[in-house]
Amino acid sequence: MVPTSKRVINAGDVLEHIITWILAVSFLIAGTAHWGNPYFFLGSVYAYELTDSGMGQVVAMSLPLIQLGLAACLLLRLFVDAAHLGTLFLLLTFATAQTIAFCRGLDISCGCFGAGNDKPIGWLSLSIVYGLLLMSLIRNGFQILQRPSTLKDPNK
Repeated sequence: MVPTSKRVINAGDVLEHIITWILAVSFLIAGTAHWGNPYFFLGSVYAYELTDSGMGQVVAMSLPLIQLGLAACLLLRLFVDAAHLGTLFLLLTFATAQTIAFCRGLDISCGCFGAGNDKPIGWLSLSIVYGLLLMSLIRNGFQILQRPSTLKDPNK
């Protein structure tokens, strides 16, 4: 009888995979919605009143491709660490933009998941973006903690 190796399932690895899938699917849905209806998305970008018209067009054209690229990398397990850092940066940007719009009292749709999801910026949309941001921070924190230290021991 040939001994089989038993793979130990680590709770941290399971959590990392769950977070990765949630973030990937979220970015896939958002990127697809934005790519499929670029004029609505451009209007959403303008509604935040954070950019001029030229920069708004650049954001509206590039953001769906970035979201879809990050989703593909996470789902296909390509450049995973870089993709997670990208999602962290984007989610931090989204959280900041929504918080600014909320504090300024703008009565606009968050534009998160396209025209079919006309959710106004409020506690629910902020909870969603900050929840995703927290998941991204947790995943990136686990990655940092699991890496061996490259610092040399000064006592040796």
